[in-house]
Amino acid sequence: MKNFKYLLATFTVAASLCACSTGEYVVDLKTPITVENINQGTKAVCVADVTDNRLFIGNEAKPNLPSGAILSKDYKARSYARLKTLGEQSGALLLPQNKTVASLFKDLLEQALRESGYQVVSEVAAENSNDVAIIAVDIKKFWTYAGLDKLNADIVNEVEIDVYAQNNGTQKKLTLKNKQTKKVLTDTKGQYKTTTEASIANIYHLALEKLPLILGK
Repeated sequence: MKNFKYLLATFTVAASLCACSTGEYVVDLKTPITVENINQGTKAVCVADVTDNRLFIGNEAKPNLPSGAILSKDYKARSYARLKTLGEQSGALLLPQNKTVASLFKDLLEQALRESGYQVVSEVAAENSNDVAIIAVDIKKFWTYAGLDKLNADIVNEVEIDVYAQNNGTQKKLTLKNKQTKKVLTDTKGQYKTTTEASIANIYHLALEKLPLILGK
């Protein structure tokens, strides 16, 4: 029994070390706070699909590309930043368990549509498909990183998403891009978070400006 308890304790400690060794931290991201447009128009829009197509092919030579110690499906769906320690990649920032990068951008775009005066619907019935604009989103870039060449390298976030709209029998494409840079003396998890949030806010304001151009009113 003593041997069993010792082995169990050893296994528990080892499992804990493995869980922490990747240095993954859950840090949620805020989206812009808005007041919904109470005078919403009659045009209905459905964000039908948001696909995270980021390629996790980065390494210490290319810190600007998504990467990770263990590239699980869950990690790739929730991660948005890679940290550094003493000039090396070490750890990452992830969204909470109930959120993914895809769901973050879906919520963001739906929020922008509402503020722009559209009615956002969650699904489209076949008989109403001609009356509802349908949006599909391709997330190509969303990553926060710092250069590894010096201790106080800038923290950078890059975003690029393609928005495809099918509306009244026509299809249009819109690309929303942003690059956010923050100069720091030493990087912290909080600075990665705020840099990412500033970039998200810029994408939001771009969406407010440009979505009506492909959707009309």
